[in-house]
Amino acid sequence: MLRFFFFLYNMFCNLIVIKLLAMIHYDFDKRHQVLNCTMKGTVTVDEVVVFIESIIKDDFLLADLNMIINMLECEVAFEFNQLQKIADANNRLLDRYLSIRHAVVLDKPLDTAMAYYYKQLSLQRNYSMEIFTTVHAARTWLGLSES
Repeated sequence: MLRFFFFLYNMFCNLIVIKLLAMIHYDFDKRHQVLNCTMKGTVTVDEVVVFIESIIKDDFLLADLNMIINMLECEVAFEFNQLQKIADANNRLLDRYLSIRHAVVLDKPLDTAMAYYYKQLSLQRNYSMEIFTTVHAARTWLGLSES
């Protein structure tokens, strides 16, 4: 009987993780060589860290990674003092690539302020991050065609 409850508990925990991770979706566009990410709903620091860790594990076979993070439909559920945890995960990602160009798309004032603060935390020679209010502007900065 105890095993059964333990099994149910594990199933419940796994369902919660699946639900949390469903807030961040990404796919790699092979044609344009860009990782497209969309965040929806409420997003936590731990979800962002898990997202970065999953990119580290994926093998895109690139030396240089271009990313667009679309945050227009999400609510950020973390504080300024938690951004270092994301920066630490991002530094592990930087070890995997020669360079990363990271375009963040958002339109909320507080999220924009956090993004600029995060940009200061993430100053690395092989990492560039810019903040945009439209996906089109982000794609243009990355040199991607609209076709």
